[in-house]
Amino acid sequence: MPTEYNDAQLIVACRKGQEWAWDMLVERYKRLVYSIALRAGLDQEDAADVFQTVFTLLVENLSNLHAPQGLAAWLITTTRRTSWNMLRKRNRELPQSLAETQDADSNHPAEEWLLHGHPDESRWADQALVREALERMGGRCKELLWLLYYDPAEPSYEQISHRMNLPLGSIGPTRARCLQKMRQILQAMGMDGA
Repeated sequence: MPTEYNDAQLIVACRKGQEWAWDMLVERYKRLVYSIALRAGLDQEDAADVFQTVFTLLVENLSNLHAPQGLAAWLITTTRRTSWNMLRKRNRELPQSLAETQDADSNHPAEEWLLHGHPDESRWADQALVREALERMGGRCKELLWLLYYDPAEPSYEQISHRMNLPLGSIGPTRARCLQKMRQILQAMGMDGA
């Protein structure tokens, strides 16, 4: 069985009842769903409830997904809405005086984001796919690309060379090969324009 499937292939396999495909789909997107719920201000327990709800909705709507390349965007929107419903439910369960205090602060950035979305949602979906591709890549490529693009310390080429035991002059060509490998993984995952 191949290790790389794009979303369309996984959705078709899920529709046929292939459990391995469902497991791969959940693994691919679980971090995205959890990160949205946590960013909305939910605790771990509520985020887990949102996760369960979103993937239950996905199972129920698999036959309605006609554009598998939009799965990440669908998950973002569904998670955002589910998180908002969880926040509203939590506010109803608060004592009235505390709920009124929270209503007075209705311009909370997380609530605005949950209510109205964000113009960068498709970019967030792309970023989630890129991070997933990075995880799949593994090994030296994952380490190099992480150091170059994600490490908050922003190490210099000299520091990267020392840390990875790579000749300084080979970082650029190695980066190019790793980015090409990432493009192939992203295309296999169904990301257009990778």
